[in-house]
Amino acid sequence: MNHSLLLLLSAHHLHAQLRVGEHITAQFDFTDSAADHLKLQVFLSAQRCPTYLLTDVIEEDFRLETIPYLTGKSRAALLQRKFEQFYRGTHFHQASVLQRHSDGRRDVDMLFSALTNPALLNPWLDVLWHSKTPLAGIYSVPHVSAPLIENHPSQHLLLISWSPISGLRESYFKNHQLQLSRLTPISHAMKFQDVVGNELARTYQYLSGLSLLPAEQVLDVMIVGHRDDLIALENNLSPSNEMRYEFVDITRVAQQLNINTPILDSDASQLFLQQLARARPHTQYGNAQHSHFYRLWRLRRACFWASGALFAAGLAWATQTLVWQNTPDANAIAALQQRTQQIQTQTLQLRQRLPRSEVAPADLRASVLAMQQLQQHSRPPEAFLTPLSLVMTHYPNATLDELAWQMQIEPPATADVPLKAATYLVKLTGYLDHFAGNYRAAFEYLTQFQHALTAQGYLVTLTNQALDVSASSQLSAQNNGVPSHLTFTLNLVWTPPL
Repeated sequence: MNHSLLLLLSAHHLHAQLRVGEHITAQFDFTDSAADHLKLQVFLSAQRCPTYLLTDVIEEDFRLETIPYLTGKSRAALLQRKFEQFYRGTHFHQASVLQRHSDGRRDVDMLFSALTNPALLNPWLDVLWHSKTPLAGIYSVPHVSAPLIENHPSQHLLLISWSPISGLRESYFKNHQLQLSRLTPISHAMKFQDVVGNELARTYQYLSGLSLLPAEQVLDVMIVGHRDDLIALENNLSPSNEMRYEFVDITRVAQQLNINTPILDSDASQLFLQQLARARPHTQYGNAQHSHFYRLWRLRRACFWASGALFAAGLAWATQTLVWQNTPDANAIAALQQRTQQIQTQTLQLRQRLPRSEVAPADLRASVLAMQQLQQHSRPPEAFLTPLSLVMTHYPNATLDELAWQMQIEPPATADVPLKAATYLVKLTGYLDHFAGNYRAAFEYLTQFQHALTAQGYLVTLTNQALDVSASSQLSAQNNGVPSHLTFTLNLVWTPPL
């Protein structure tokens, strides 16, 4: 049996349900409070199964855009520019292909969408991260609801559903493809039929204002709710020449989806959770960081099945070897050899059917090459300290007090770009002796010392000196009296020669 954990997130509420196969075994609810966050972390720590997060929030934006047809890195760069243009303040974004034009440049119509309020998700995602939950993805109700209307004959369809913890959800589909979705919050005192009646006219005007609905086009409205609410709604709705209503009993939809949990009202949350469990969309709002523990979970399962297959193959080979050792017949030996070959072939086929690791071979190769290049481009301290030692020998009045260094490597823009040579940053702190109050001589001595370091290949920056050399003041010490020595600090940058 496949175990999974489904999470439904609204503005201030998280619903969790454990599933075994098609059956819901347990359900829990958590509020957006520190106490419930702690309860959720304790609950998640006891679960080690794939987890799917479904969001139903107001702060979800949709944009239709036509872009040139591109592939590979060019397409990825273009999409990234669009994300930065539309959704700079959030990293929960995705892009879906709607259609490709058949004429001209054969441009592509895209639907860009994003969860625009990261502060709403981050506290819950922090709990998931600290409990090491294998989160497979972050999805939203509008994207999950698309398969529910894929067999509907209408080309302009408005799907209306309701959730007591989220509100009234209105999703518009053109040619069975999601175009936009709106969520209207509701209070506990408002009834389902009253909210639907008030929002339908506004939504129709909104679609017409965006030119999504052609002129004089009748909008099909598919309303999913409980039978009692639908009867009351049908009696309250006035006939319209602009909209054609279709009332769908939520219990009938639940039967089609094999939902065993009784549905006693118009709450459609179970419909979307069930649809997410059955067929997850190809795109989602999560990234590689969010699914880190899920990839580890898959890797552990792959290792488990691979070890089981190898154990079975080894046991079969050992058994065949024992039989072969006790069977002198040449025909029996040939049969055993043939059987061994069959087992090896079956083992290879079994390993090929195992889940593949999320780490691509190309990424592994790039990591190894990066390590090799790092070893090739790094230098021992002698390489960049020896020239400094030579200069210090010729300038005995410059006394070293403290020396520190670090290596800095600039990562390449892409995996196929060679790693640049390491740069070494050296901080040298010291003081000048035997200057006898002659500040001008001390300044010239320090300047020559810097020029000598520059001649050895260092990029020198003076960050601290006990002399005031500004144009508006006389050459003098910054401290009062005649000190025994003058301190200075130099920052040196050394790059190995090519």
